Amino acid sequence: MKTKTTTLLVLLVFLLNTGFKKESRNNLFSNDPSTIDVNAKFNLVRSDDNISIYTRWIPVTETRSTRQLKAEFVIDCPAEKVVSVLRDEKSYTKWMKATKTYYRLKTINENQWYSYVQFSIPWPLNNQDCILKYEVHECTDPSKTEITLAGEPDFLQTYEGVERISHMEGSWVITKIGAGKSRVEYLVYSKQAPKFPTWITDPLIQKNLLKTMNALRDIVKNS
Repeated sequence: MKTKTTTLLVLLVFLLNTGFKKESRNNLFSNDPSTIDVNAKFNLVRSDDNISIYTRWIPVTETRSTRQLKAEFVIDCPAEKVVSVLRDEKSYTKWMKATKTYYRLKTINENQWYSYVQFSIPWPLNNQDCILKYEVHECTDPSKTEITLAGEPDFLQTYEGVERISHMEGSWVITKIGAGKSRVEYLVYSKQAPKFPTWITDPLIQKNLLKTMNALRDIVKNS
């Protein structure tokens, strides 16, 4: 065995396949249960080293919901510098935790591209991968830049011994908040079925996300 069970769970965290729980019918659900309520309140669950982690529950079906995560921090760097690092596929393995491989598959134009990412999962489980479509959006607010990412599991053939993540959606929102200062927000969720109970994985999810955001912040500062 390559690692202890705790390490296994930490690496599974980033795949976001642990963020589900069974729900009875309640006020979470609208006429369209797949729609995210953008007005739903995020709850602060952890804050460390000036990085805050928030969560909120969103509906997947009438009987199941998933946890959407948001990480947020302020950095003493221009927004353009943050966006530049997020465009650089060569930097991802330096800050995205549990990542074995990350590279660009196809470039549509300067604001649209597809990337492949494979996550290292300790034995006895298989590694997992996903294909993400990135899009850079111009916001009505000129101080903001948004980069959305959406899983495209059928874009590429699957590999033997590697499990494809069936769903993932997220976004980066970078906001200019002053001279040479920016706010970075990262939101992500997955509809993929759970493997572990959230009461076990929640602390590990939060810790892993904090490490990822802290590493990204260091890369941006030093770029």
